[in-house]
Amino acid sequence: MNSQATTSFEQLEPGRARHLGRLGGEMTVLSGCIWLTRDGCIGDNFLNAGDTVRLAIDDFAVIESVSREAATLRWTPRRQTVVGRIFAEPLLGLAFVTRIAARAVNDLAQRASAASRRAQGCIELPAGMARGDGC
Repeated sequence: MNSQATTSFEQLEPGRARHLGRLGGEMTVLSGCIWLTRDGCIGDNFLNAGDTVRLAIDDFAVIESVSREAATLRWTPRRQTVVGRIFAEPLLGLAFVTRIAARAVNDLAQRASAASRRAQGCIELPAGMARGDGC
C-alpha cells in the first residue's frame, strides 16, 4: 500500500467556499488571497501568495477566495498511517451501528415511558371524551 499523500493543485473561484476535510494537511497559497476559518480558533486568517498553513487532524477548516480572480492553492492532505487505514472503515461502520442502537434504545425508552403513564392512569384523553367508571 502506498502511504504517500497526494498533492493537488486547485483553483478556488471568488465567493466559493470549500471544506478541507478532517484528516489535516498542508495548504500553500500560490496566487490570490484565501480566507481561512477553523473551529476553535479565535479570529480568521487571510493567506496571501506564498503563505502556508498546517491543519491538524480534526480541524474543521473552510476556505474561500477573497481575490477578484480565482486563487490557486496547493493542498497536501496528511498521510494516513497503516493503522489508520486498517481501522478507518471499521470505525465508521461502528459509529453507524452505534447511532442505530442509540435510536433503538431511545425509542424503547419512550415506549416504556408511555406504557408507564398509561398504567398509572395519567393518559390524556382527547377533548370531549370523559373517563368512564371502568378506567
